[in-house]
Amino acid sequence: MNSKMNKITLVSGLLALSLSMGSYAASLVGQEAGISFSGESLGTLDSGPGQKFASSQKSLTLPLEQQKRRNESFRSYFHADITKFDWRGTTAAQGEYVWLSMPIEYQQKRGRYHQFLLEIEPGLMADGGNIGLDSIALNGSILGRSLWSQGGYWQYGITVNRSFGDYDVRPVLGLAWQASKRTWVELGFPEVNVKHTLSGGLQSYFVIKPAGGVWKEEIKTDTLTEEVNLHYSSWQMGIGADFHWRESLWLGAEFGQLRNRRIRASDSTLAVIKGTPGQDRYWRIGASLKF
Repeated sequence: MNSKMNKITLVSGLLALSLSMGSYAASLVGQEAGISFSGESLGTLDSGPGQKFASSQKSLTLPLEQQKRRNESFRSYFHADITKFDWRGTTAAQGEYVWLSMPIEYQQKRGRYHQFLLEIEPGLMADGGNIGLDSIALNGSILGRSLWSQGGYWQYGITVNRSFGDYDVRPVLGLAWQASKRTWVELGFPEVNVKHTLSGGLQSYFVIKPAGGVWKEEIKTDTLTEEVNLHYSSWQMGIGADFHWRESLWLGAEFGQLRNRRIRASDSTLAVIKGTPGQDRYWRIGASLKF
């Protein structure tokens, strides 16, 4: 009962915060607010317990602040993910898993051909129940760019990102360039993104990126209550399109495959179980306001 009340309080607070920040975000120029819903078909597992597996997610992003100077820029956002797993045949991953965060982006141009980027995202990872200090987590990246006179760049640095399903330090390496008048290409690790403008109101893209997470979860047995971590790793490979509907409102859809997936969680007896969901199709629909 207490866990249910905590979830209700968390969701109510999220909605109230969304409404208040939504009115504030409307006054920001050059920012974007968005909401999306994603899911996948119920598929089998290549290994591990259980018969079927699927996941779904609701996401919300709202702009908070934007500042620009001659050689510097600063942006901050509010972000929320609510993820749910359907791991049939087990008693693991039964909750709704929440990630509440504030992404912060800082850019500084150093000379004519160099740029420094700092990305920090403090947040709370939980199952919607009890949230404590050990639920605090941090994504972060330190990046450098060598700018090209034609408009592209080399990118290099390091990152720590829960999207990989852990908090290991990984390298960032890539390049980006204007392949044609309508096509922008970003190749590298950990993300590939190719954007193509079909018209003024229709844009398509191809993306490959990690799409996992880490959450803190409280599990109660008859004799014990313990906090454990749930780890999920996955890679998305998909194509999508954004359509300008009216005024500042854009609609989007994305379809693709989920690959190289792993999940590690504790069941209702606190036993750690591991599974390898098979490759499966996913979908995502959403709407965004571009100010």
